[in-house]
Amino acid sequence: MKKANFGYKSANGGRLFLLCWAAYFSTYICRLDFSAVMPRLLEDGTFSQSRTALISSAFFICYGAGQLFSGALADRFSPRVLIFGGVFASGLTNILICFFSSSFAAVLLLWAANGIAQALVWAPILKLAGDSYDKGERLKFGVDISTTVPLGTLASYGVSLAVLMLLPWRWVFLVCGGIVTAVSFYWLFGTAGIKNSAPAAQEAEAPSEKAVSLKKLWRLLLASSAVALMIPIAIQGTLKDSVTQWIPTLLEGGYGMGTGASLLLTMLLPVINVTGAYIAKLVNKKLKNELATSAVFFAAAAVFLAALFAAGSKSAVAAIVCMAGVTNSMFAINVMLITIVPLNFAAYGRTGTVGGLLNAVAYIGCGVLNIGAGRLLEGSGGWSALFVMWLALALAAAVITAFCIRPWNRFSENSAGGV
Repeated sequence: MKKANFGYKSANGGRLFLLCWAAYFSTYICRLDFSAVMPRLLEDGTFSQSRTALISSAFFICYGAGQLFSGALADRFSPRVLIFGGVFASGLTNILICFFSSSFAAVLLLWAANGIAQALVWAPILKLAGDSYDKGERLKFGVDISTTVPLGTLASYGVSLAVLMLLPWRWVFLVCGGIVTAVSFYWLFGTAGIKNSAPAAQEAEAPSEKAVSLKKLWRLLLASSAVALMIPIAIQGTLKDSVTQWIPTLLEGGYGMGTGASLLLTMLLPVINVTGAYIAKLVNKKLKNELATSAVFFAAAAVFLAALFAAGSKSAVAAIVCMAGVTNSMFAINVMLITIVPLNFAAYGRTGTVGGLLNAVAYIGCGVLNIGAGRLLEGSGGWSALFVMWLALALAAAVITAFCIRPWNRFSENSAGGV
């Protein structure tokens, strides 16, 4: 029975995890399909590199800005309804892109709308987890749910590649959108039973009565060093998503690979990255501080980026190995900073707000810096200049995170909701 519950204490706990996993997993299918078709867009001259980067950045910025609102909404309204609306709307926007793919303005607006829709998913999931699981299960949930990122990435590239082998690139959005729309109804009907039978989930549906005021929350964010962490979090978002996004274009443009070959090689990364969360869990058991663990992985990413700059432009294999090291490190950090850190605020009734805020910072930072990446690639520096920028960011994040270790340690020890 324990196995059927995915290691959680109750059947409802296991079922809730499965549904949350499916919902967030599906968002990646409609998040990275644009990255998968980018080489085709550039190859057939549909959009330029700068326009392609602008469309991609529109998603990140709108997704990040939407997190600011979704986190607060999750602490006040039904997370279940918010998640359904977000997943359904994400699928719908992708379907519409298929029919308006020749218009830059339409694709830009629809991809931005996709970012807003997906912003309604992550913070409400954290809210449900904070209210539905105890201290020990929150850490397990945080590590387990993180597998949606690499596996969702793999699914998105896999589906996209299959479609590209048979149909024009615009059909990728139709197929991915259809899959995600179906998952939204799986979530809606699947969670109805949990809502009616699980006391914890029922409590999560109602506005939290223990939520601290925004003024007190701001003091907690300052005391815990979460405010200073926003810079490393923005950098983590850039290195996690921007690196992943540009890999197919690098392999095709830098090494002359076809779209199929570049996507197949890119699909190796999620297989590797799925281990990142569990490696982070092992390291954190020894260091007993999420920020110390994050600093270690930022330093590791800097080493891989230095190697990428030195040898990556000469060998596709070396580039893939280095990028795998970078993205694996970022997935490890993502678990610590974007999942576990917000769950420490569960005792204050602000899991959704803090989760939304930190995720917003990650994606807004990624969106802004991704525009710079597009300009660097069109300039004389090319890929080498982009590698140097990523290296500088990783080093800065490692230093800032290290300075935040002690205040975070004091906060997590004093917090009744620490995980």
